[in-house]
Amino acid sequence: MRSPLITVGTITLAFLVLVCAGCKNDSSNPYGPPATSSTAPAGNSANNVVVMSGMTFNPAQITVKVGTTVTWTNNDGYAHTSTSDSGLWDTDVIAAGHSASHQFTTAGIYPYHCTYHVAMGMKGTVVVQ
Repeated sequence: MRSPLITVGTITLAFLVLVCAGCKNDSSNPYGPPATSSTAPAGNSANNVVVMSGMTFNPAQITVKVGTTVTWTNNDGYAHTSTSDSGLWDTDVIAAGHSASHQFTTAGIYPYHCTYHVAMGMKGTVVVQ
């Protein structure tokens, strides 16, 4: 009687299925769609910038004043989003090398995530004072 063998291919496939569970689309790429669509070119030099790199938001928490515009800049090789957990904003796809912004007009604590990578822990918080 033969014992079942677990191959590298089987383990890889299981990993990709788990990772893609958090993906917004049905792409074969486990990290979301390739970074091809965009909002606006990157290059905002304001202090209120959150950089997307290494499947993280940096800083993970940013504190700003009421009326401030926060800009998310994608320095990663994959498309990302900045999507409010409460539905307040959604940048839609931000391609590599591009940015998107949202102005915060009310004080509060606003958790958000990347729609494509929430299952990978890509989350952040904007604190507005």
